[in-house]
Amino acid sequence: MNLQNSADTAPWRRIPLEAGRGRFHHPDPRVPSLLDEAEPATATRLQRSKERWEGLAEASRLAQITVLQHGGHDRPIVTRGGKHLRSRMGSRKTGLQQVVEGRGHRDLTMFNEVCPAVLDYQAHPFKIEFQLGGDRKVYYPDHIRLLRTGVIELIEVKRTPADIADPEYREKLAGVAEIARRVDWNFRILYQADIDGPPNRKANVEAIYMRRFMLLSREEQMAISEFVMAEQPLPWGDLRSRICPGDARRGQATLYCNVALGRISIDLDAPITDASIVAPCNPVPTRRGFRI
Repeated sequence: MNLQNSADTAPWRRIPLEAGRGRFHHPDPRVPSLLDEAEPATATRLQRSKERWEGLAEASRLAQITVLQHGGHDRPIVTRGGKHLRSRMGSRKTGLQQVVEGRGHRDLTMFNEVCPAVLDYQAHPFKIEFQLGGDRKVYYPDHIRLLRTGVIELIEVKRTPADIADPEYREKLAGVAEIARRVDWNFRILYQADIDGPPNRKANVEAIYMRRFMLLSREEQMAISEFVMAEQPLPWGDLRSRICPGDARRGQATLYCNVALGRISIDLDAPITDASIVAPCNPVPTRRGFRI
């Protein structure tokens, strides 16, 4: 892929899921800004590589994105050596296996899998090559995701702020942030504390994640569809009784599964009780995507 130069009250929002496009969301002032206000944000910059005249692509290219295949030789992210946690995670939302390295990557993958605000995501999706200050830079983003709002977020996962102490590395991140902005993506840096969130988030995400592949009966699917079409929130306990009357355990698991499927939403940062409010999630038509 080439990036072409040219002359712009949800319960899940506590993991930053911003509505604006083309922004760099990071509070650390050590990361510089390379914003060029003369270059508007537009998704049309993202184009497939093509050769019309020799040298034209190189002359007009801002950066090059290579889509990586899991296990490919050009994807040296998850290796056999080292001491990091490695995970292969089956995803119902994407229909793909997510291969990640490190606890932060695993936890963010689990959150993206079950959060109704995330329509699509991918771990370690690309290799991005670009020039910065006369030097060639190569960057491997950790995650990318498409939100229900239509925003695409390119994400760098770090353990703590100490992981970006190197000024040269911060400069590279600033270059990536500007490239993302110009194609109308957001660039984020999430620390482990941002991913962990409040104490209840981890337990809720794990409980929902375990039920993501649950097989639902036709009656259960129809009951959830009726709830979604009615567009009226209900307490968790009332909806559970409506879906599976007389079987609270089956009803609990069914609701967990439908949260993971993005059909209903619940506050993932609060304890899930019978009084928790469940909101229906209507289908969102969108042509935006990152699978190039």
